[in-house]
Amino acid sequence: MKARRLLKRMYQGVCFLLLGAGVTVLSIALETGTATPTALALTVADCRVCHTSGNNVERHHNLIATKGLDCLDCHKMVLDPVSNTYVFAPFRDCTDCHSTSVHYDKHGFYIANWQTQSGVTPGTAPLWTQIMTFSLVNPAMNQYQVCYKCHSYNAFGSAPTGVSPVVSRSGIKLTDQAMEFNPNNRSAHPIQVPLNSQTGSYAPKALRSNQMTLAWTNVGTQTMKCSDCHAAPPSGSTGATKFLLKGPRTYWPYNRNGRLWTLNDVRGNTNSWSTDLFCVNCHPIYSGGTWKNNVHDDGDHLEGSYTIGGIRHNGIPCVSCHVEVPHGYRYSRLIGYDTDPAPYATIQSNGTKAQALKGFRKASSPFNYDEGNCYSTVGACDEHDSRSMTYDW
Repeated sequence: MKARRLLKRMYQGVCFLLLGAGVTVLSIALETGTATPTALALTVADCRVCHTSGNNVERHHNLIATKGLDCLDCHKMVLDPVSNTYVFAPFRDCTDCHSTSVHYDKHGFYIANWQTQSGVTPGTAPLWTQIMTFSLVNPAMNQYQVCYKCHSYNAFGSAPTGVSPVVSRSGIKLTDQAMEFNPNNRSAHPIQVPLNSQTGSYAPKALRSNQMTLAWTNVGTQTMKCSDCHAAPPSGSTGATKFLLKGPRTYWPYNRNGRLWTLNDVRGNTNSWSTDLFCVNCHPIYSGGTWKNNVHDDGDHLEGSYTIGGIRHNGIPCVSCHVEVPHGYRYSRLIGYDTDPAPYATIQSNGTKAQALKGFRKASSPFNYDEGNCYSTVGACDEHDSRSMTYDW
């Protein structure tokens, strides 16, 4: 083992000496200990995508001398089936050495200075499929490109369901935002493309203008920024900063009393929904005595006691139909199914899911929904217990 480790360090030493000189390494065999030797095709420019500071490089390479580590202890190598070479895996468990607060505390800086930061542009992928190719953009042309550097496969690697292994300060696992905002998904907030350009969506793609607040007048043709919904919490903040939500209303999916928001909160004007519910920052839901679609207006969704997953709710919870992480999803109108993983599905206090649907089909207009547009086997949704159309995959 000592001989193999020494040999591996010798290979690495020659490799990085050549990288430092700007030489493309094409013929150095790299022994990983678990795979046969293969060629390593990297240039110094590849390393500088992340390591722009000479001090940063020197500090990390010094771990070889001071800690007895070598590069592959932190930077795993995986086989690239396209080039048939071993390359660095995207995910490194940075938290082994670094506090999770390092980047969390810098979110405000990233948001305010995104135009001076480098970013990545995602490639393409089919509906609800993880995007694995990214191109460096320096400086970033769009704010989301800066966010994707860390909140995508580019940073944490494989996450086929969209859920990464990285736990956030909100206590949930980070999700792949490049996957969520993929234009080929059935639904997404217009971060990458306007709603009318969401290729995976079917008509009607955009919401109607009266389903949006006055700040969004060009529904279907305009885009938004991540910072329209998210901001770093102010120093010493004691407010509801879960998910780094921004705006006068920051409670989701629970109200300030720790209960899931329900349509009965809106109907009964309870729990300060109009001043607390996060979605209302952009979506009126109910205003001027008028509901903005007939699903929310349905009396069966507003009144009475509903038991979902063994938990009793006064009115249908919002997340019984919609995903908790509302960036974008594989179903239309950010609908979620009971087979979805957390955190897209909301896990209740008894460990069951709040999601109730098994099928959904978007209607031709906000006021043309019928019982058949939804399919569910939950007892509380017995009017939707028969399949009557083709639903979103």
